[in-house]
Amino acid sequence: MYRAILVMDSRNVRTSLRNATQSRVGWSQLYQAGPYHLDLSLRWDPKGARLVGQVISRERVSFEQAQVCLKQEVEQVQKPLDLSGRFSLNLGTMADCDLELHIQGAVICLDGLKLS
Repeated sequence: MYRAILVMDSRNVRTSLRNATQSRVGWSQLYQAGPYHLDLSLRWDPKGARLVGQVISRERVSFEQAQVCLKQEVEQVQKPLDLSGRFSLNLGTMADCDLELHIQGAVICLDGLKLS
């Protein structure tokens, strides 16, 4: 099991393009977990918020049977990663969540992800 460690968070970066008064601000974060990196983004579309991610590995990895599991309050959503290690999850709420990714017997845990 690998615990994801935050490497970069766009919410901590000040740019002229970010307006702090916007109610629907997206963000990007990069995590490291063992031989993996997890690139996460919060995006907004007309249907609401989506958590979009991609797993990147220094090693040769097959994402054929890989899955992501989002645990949020009492709800749990499980979805396969595509063959490139990508996923997209629609969010019903902006409550904090836990993410767990299962890749070739390895488990990546990201506990207490703050969405807002």
